[in-house]
Amino acid sequence: MTAEPLPSPQRGEGQGEGRGYLWRMPTGWWTRKRHYFLYVVREFTALPLALWLLWLLVEIKRAGDGPARYSPHGSTAFVVFSVIVLLFALYHSVTFLSLTGVIIRVKLFDRPLPSGLISLAMFVLWAVASVVIGFVLIWFGR
Repeated sequence: MTAEPLPSPQRGEGQGEGRGYLWRMPTGWWTRKRHYFLYVVREFTALPLALWLLWLLVEIKRAGDGPARYSPHGSTAFVVFSVIVLLFALYHSVTFLSLTGVIIRVKLFDRPLPSGLISLAMFVLWAVASVVIGFVLIWFGR
C-alpha cells in the first residue's frame, strides 16, 4: 500500500465556495494622507543620497589617480542635484533625529529621561559633529 500525497490547498479553499477575497493595496495609498506622503518621501530620500555617495566614491578614486587625471565636476546640473540631495539628507536627518526620543530609552537614577531631552541631545551632537568635521575638512584643505 503506497501513500498518495495530499493535494495542496488552493487559494480560497476551506472558505466556502469561490476563490476568496484577494485584497490589494490601492496604488495611490500614500497620497491620501499627509502623514503617509511625508513617510514615503522620507524613505525615497535615501535613493538620491545613495546615488550621490556612489558618485563621491568614483570622484575619490579619480582624485587618487593623481592631479593630472582629476578635474572636479562643476556643471550647473550637478550643483543643482547636489543641493537637492543636501535638502533630502537634511530632511531625512531631521525626521530621524526627531524620533530618537521615542526610539531610545535612557534611565538616569531609575527614572527615564524625557524624550524631548534625548532628541535635543541628538541634535546638539549632530551640530557638534558637523562643526568638527567642517573644521577638519577646512584644515586639510589648506
